[in-house]
Amino acid sequence: VSCMKQWSTHELHPLCTLFPRMIGEDFDALVADISANGLQSPIVLHDGMILDGGNRYRACQVANVEPRFQEFTGSDIVQYVLSVNLHRRHLAQGQIAVITSLAQDWNKAQPRGGDRRSDQSRSNDFDTVEKRAAASGVHRDTQMKADKVAKASPELARQVAHGEKTLPQAVREVSPPKLEPTPDACLSEADQIDEMS
Repeated sequence: VSCMKQWSTHELHPLCTLFPRMIGEDFDALVADISANGLQSPIVLHDGMILDGGNRYRACQVANVEPRFQEFTGSDIVQYVLSVNLHRRHLAQGQIAVITSLAQDWNKAQPRGGDRRSDQSRSNDFDTVEKRAAASGVHRDTQMKADKVAKASPELARQVAHGEKTLPQAVREVSPPKLEPTPDACLSEADQIDEMS
């Protein structure tokens, strides 16, 4: 049993939890690298929570390497989290689109205060499917499907984000089943007139 030192503990920021955690060989490799070379990139905090670096933080704990932190100093945490995470990870297009949808939903749910102009400009960064598709780098149709799943079932969207389901599977789950035509609908107009008489 390894004897892990107790550092101050930090929760993951809700935006950080949108991304899947590293597991298996990838995580083991990160632990080995931090053990050998130390933590190269500091863990970014916002309001005391880990905004970026959740995997590095966990790897530091396993490797018994004291983590280094820096406070987020930007103005738009959603843009920052998407920018540093979406394209440095091996994520499927559906995962990227759903994460972007969920980040937008989180952003809209935040209370706005203080400077209304900057709050409005931030909230408009992802206010159309085109802007979300541009931010995620996926096709507009993929983004629309992701938006549909995120709106219908945030929990299902998280499963897609974490690679537990594919976007097409999730879309099928939130789409109403197609109604089979009733036998009456197959009758010709003449047959229906005959039946009525």
